[in-house]
Amino acid sequence: MACGTGKTLVMRRLADNASGRVLVSVPSLALLWQHRATFPEFCPVGTGYNTKVAWDAPGYISVTDSVHLLEGIHFSDIFVDEAHHPLPLVFPKGDNTYFFSATHKACPDYSYGMGQAIDDGVLCDYDLVVPVVVMGRLRSLLLR
Repeated sequence: MACGTGKTLVMRRLADNASGRVLVSVPSLALLWQHRATFPEFCPVGTGYNTKVAWDAPGYISVTDSVHLLEGIHFSDIFVDEAHHPLPLVFPKGDNTYFFSATHKACPDYSYGMGQAIDDGVLCDYDLVVPVVVMGRLRSLLLR
């Protein structure tokens, strides 16, 4: 799915229908914080949170480098965000694992690209502007 088309919301809807515990694996703390707004009842696992793991939580949002802490928990559903990043050798087990990425290299089960999202009105078309500044002219350009 293209950037901005709702991968996190799709995960939320799938998690709402899960039959057991859920794991959302993300590659960075920035994404962990972003996902916490969508999954407020889930326990965060990652740098700064690893000593506060609530072992009875209904779900977890974990930075991939810390997911080994959850190895003993069986999950009904696992959502791997930014799935083009490699997974660690020690990764929890789950009944269903879903891989989400805007840049999958593997053949996806579902594809929703930027062009289609723009055509559907989900994303706005855009122009990319690249400013070029010549040395010595920066001050005069900024004063305009």
